[in-house]
Amino acid sequence: MIGARTFGAVRTLSRAVAPAMRTTNGHPANPFAGAMRRTMSINVNPYNPDTPGYEPGVGSRLMKTVGLQKARTWDEGEADGFAKSSYESVFEGKKVVVFSVPGAFTGVCHKAHVPSFGKNIEALKAKGIDSVICIAVNDPYCMNAWKKTLGAAAEGIDFYADADGSFTHYMHKEFDLKVAALGPSFRSNRYSMMVDNGIIKVLHVEKGPGELEVSTGEKMLASL
Repeated sequence: MIGARTFGAVRTLSRAVAPAMRTTNGHPANPFAGAMRRTMSINVNPYNPDTPGYEPGVGSRLMKTVGLQKARTWDEGEADGFAKSSYESVFEGKKVVVFSVPGAFTGVCHKAHVPSFGKNIEALKAKGIDSVICIAVNDPYCMNAWKKTLGAAAEGIDFYADADGSFTHYMHKEFDLKVAALGPSFRSNRYSMMVDNGIIKVLHVEKGPGELEVSTGEKMLASL
């Protein structure tokens, strides 16, 4: 987990990192402050749901060929040939709330973002939501362990790994967070969205992966 001590060590090594962390709006201190650098510059193409590289927004249809790995054990992954979950099994004919985090076990993600959805699961389902899923650029075995560690805070949430980063790349949400020891490649910015039968109906994107202002479970609930 990334905390003040780890970040302080990083700040000592790099004067480019922002000043000391602070707590805002009751959320844990930002472990990524000043450490955020957008790494990918993707040209936005005319709307076409099957064209990689365009930046999806409200009204966009998710690309069917971008898959996710359901959180599971290594043995379970080996048994199913490390298959990705199909678009149909996750999104087709369903109202799905998705929230994406920079990494499993990291401070804001672990202490605040996941719990904000966990405590609102029943209220979200009362609004017609079929499932709530958490995504991170991690492997599915790490995501499985993280869900177990979270316990009741993650009750009712399905965890998926964007193991190859393709979903994050498609959503145009890549961030370089290696300064916070999150590597070896890009991670995801923090955001949440509601997807209805594959079409994005609500999208809340944070200014950076260390922020937690607009993508909480409470904000999503209020948007439905």
